[in-house]
Formats: sequence, C-alpha cells, structure tokens
Amino acid sequence: MLIAAAFLINSAGNFVLGVLLSAILGPAEFGRYATVALAGLTLSGAVFDWLRLSTIRFAGDKQQQSSFAASLEAMNLGITLTLFAAAGIAYALRLDFGLGPLLVFLTPLYTVAISRIDYSAAQFRARDLSRPFALIFALRQLFCFVAAAGVAWLRRDAATTVAALAVANLAAAIALGPALRVPGATLMAARAEDVRRFFFYAKPLVASFVIYALISLINRQVALSRLGAAETGEFALAFDLSQRLFQALYALPEIFLFQYALRRDREQGRAAAEAQIALNAVLSLAAFLPVAAGYFALGPTFERLIVPAAYRGDFARLSLALAPGLLCYGGIVIAVHPVFQLAQRTWPVTAAAALALATDAALLLFGDFGSSVEGLAHAYSISLGVGGVAAAAMAFRRKAVRPALYDLAVLAGAVAAMVAVVRPLNALGSPWLGALAGVSLGGSLYVAILLACNFAGAREFLLGRLRARRDAVA
Repeated sequence: MLIAAAFLINSAGNFVLGVLLSAILGPAEFGRYATVALAGLTLSGAVFDWLRLSTIRFAGDKQQQSSFAASLEAMNLGITLTLFAAAGIAYALRLDFGLGPLLVFLTPLYTVAISRIDYSAAQFRARDLSRPFALIFALRQLFCFVAAAGVAWLRRDAATTVAALAVANLAAAIALGPALRVPGATLMAARAEDVRRFFFYAKPLVASFVIYALISLINRQVALSRLGAAETGEFALAFDLSQRLFQALYALPEIFLFQYALRRDREQGRAAAEAQIALNAVLSLAAFLPVAAGYFALGPTFERLIVPAAYRGDFARLSLALAPGLLCYGGIVIAVHPVFQLAQRTWPVTAAAALALATDAALLLFGDFGSSVEGLAHAYSISLGVGGVAAAAMAFRRKAVRPALYDLAVLAGAVAAMVAVVRPLNALGSPWLGALAGVSLGGSLYVAILLACNFAGAREFLLGRLRARRDAVA
C-alpha cells in the first residue's frame, strides 16, 4: 500500500505543479516549457523506457538479480553519456526547432533526469523496496516544488524552469543511489545476452509509446508553428493536466495487478496467468473509467476550480475534444499491453500505434484539422481511437485473455448513468459544491450499480468477507 500511496501522491504533485507553472509562466512561456517537457518524455520513452519495462518484467527474478541489474545499469550509463554528448553537439550547432538553442540543449539533460527517477522507481518496485520507492518520489516533489516553482516565479522563463526541474530530479535520484545497489552488480558483470533479451522484449512497447507521443508532439508543433505560442499553451495545458491524471490511473494496475499475473505465471502456469490478465482488465477499467468520465463530465466545474484565469473557456472545450483519445490510450495500456507482455510477443502494439500515426498524418495533411487547436485535439482523438480498435482486435482473438462481456456491459452502463447524474451539476453556482456533489453522488451511484449487478463477482466477494468477519467475531 505504501507504493500505491507514494505513486498517487507523486501523480497529484505533478498535476499541481503543472497548474502552478502554467499560472506563473503564462500561456506563451508555458507553451514553450510544455513542448520541451513533452519532447523530453518522448525522448525518454525512445531511449530509456526499454530499461524500465525490462526492469518491471525481469528484475523480480532473484536468481539472476545481480546479472540483470548490472546489465541494466551498464546500458543506462551508456545512454546517459550519449545524450550528454548529443546535448553538447546540439548546442554547438545552435539547433533551434522554434524553441531556441538553450531549450534544445536542455531537452536531453531533462530527459536523463526524469528517466533516472523512473528507472530507480521501477527497480525499487520490482524488488519490493517500498520505502525507497516512496522516498524517491517524496524528494522529487520537494525539490521540484522548491526549485522549479521558485525559479519560475523569479525568472518567468521556460528555459530556467526546465533547468531547475532537471537539477531537482537528478538530486532526488542521486540521494537514493545507495539504495539502488545490488551486491555483485558491477559494470563488469553486465552481459550482452541480457541486453539483447531486454531490447527485443521491450522494443515494440517502446516503439508504440514513442509513436503515440509523436502524435502529440507533431500536433503541438503544428500548433506552435501555425497558431502561436499562446494557443499552444492553452492546448498543452488541457492535454498535460488530463494526461497526468490518467497516467496515475492506468499506471497503478501495472504496479500491482500485472506483477500478480507474472507471479501466477511462475507459480501456477500460463493458463492461470491468462485468466488473471482478463480479470485485471475489467478491474483496471473499473477504476479508470469513472474517474476519467467524471473529470470530463465535470470539466466546466474543474476549470473554475483549478485552471488559471488566462486559460479558462478553452480548457473545458479542449479537454472534452481530447477525451476519446485519452480514454482509448488508457484502455490500450490497461487492457491490451498486458496481454502481449505476458506472451513476450509485443510487436502488435507497434503496428497499432503506427496505424494511429498514419491516421493523424492523413487528417492533418488532407483535412482541416490543423487550422485550430480544437481541430488538432479532434485529430488526436480520432487517431488514438483507430489505434485502440486495431490493438484490441489483435489482443483479444483468444478467449482466455478476453474480458467478460457481461462485466464490460455493466461497466459501460454504470459509467453512463454516473455521467448523466453529474453532468447537470456544472450549473451549480459554487464549483466546490459541484465537485463534492459530483464525487459523492456519482461515486455512490456507480458503486451501487456495480454491486447490484455483481460486477466481476464483487458482491459475492464482499458478502463472503462480511460473513467471514462475522464468524470470526462469533
């Protein structure tokens, strides 16, 4: 539970920091900052994420822990040095990309910093080290709020804000470095065989992440070049805040449920693991969909609560346009990726992502989607919808890993009923009252429908626990 709590607190901190920086920097500078941040995440996914994914899949194997840790660290160091060299070359060549040479120079450094945090956290999670996992995120949030928010307030400049964030993340990673060490995991113990295994396992997943991130990056670059930094900032805030919220929701299942499926695979066999993957999908969607749908249904209310005045009006409209795409991506990560990860056959996720990218390119080249930020948001959603349908079609051809249709139908009905109840609450005069009423009324109705329909056996499970507690007391 400490791991889950730390992850949620870190996600909430990232969300709040994004709102704070958007208010301090203003739409134009925030647009430049957000573009660099997205570029950093994309670069991180491209060059580092295969190490994080391999850590999650393989680092829990205690028999080969030192060898795996050595190989992962060796590759991490090699990639870091390469990116540092690339940053120097980029600055020497005065590369611009519409951001200025300094921001281009800072992007690889920022990438290294955030990637080291994510890699360290994955190691702690795979090795069941809950205290270091919680501490690294606590230090990250403390350093980021003090350094980044302070620098942004003093300078009101995207470049110095990115530099402060890079330093803050690196400081947190360095502080927890000793807890990351594994006995015998020296660089000399790294094995090329391990590196090949990690690369070919994670390469398609990494490629799919990069492709989906490229869709966002391309659309944001189109906004920056055609519509200006201010409108890019408005578009970026709607996307970034929604994405930060969703990342917390669809990453939690990876922390607990997928690890449990892997353990069942090792101990009970593939059939048990596949049944767990199917159950994991509906349980994860049951946690993800109501929060996501409620966030969009109460968009005007949340806009009044959390969005700086300079962004209001466009935020709720753009968030609603982005909603289908973000929901589709969450579904892909929650329900589709684990199917292919368990089978160690991950190329279909890349094929689906490539189809989504082709769809986005076609919409921008042959349609009118690039003429406004709302059009770019719709292009994103349509593209992710196409990719999501293709990925699901390839993943669920086998019945063993397919979520139960009854549970999916109950879930869809419960979410629809919840949205119908909470949507009118946007008209309440107080946004605080609207948000509280939406969470309480919508959440109560949603849970009641799931229990009444015995979603995923929840009612039987709850009644069984109550009987067991009663018998224990008696």
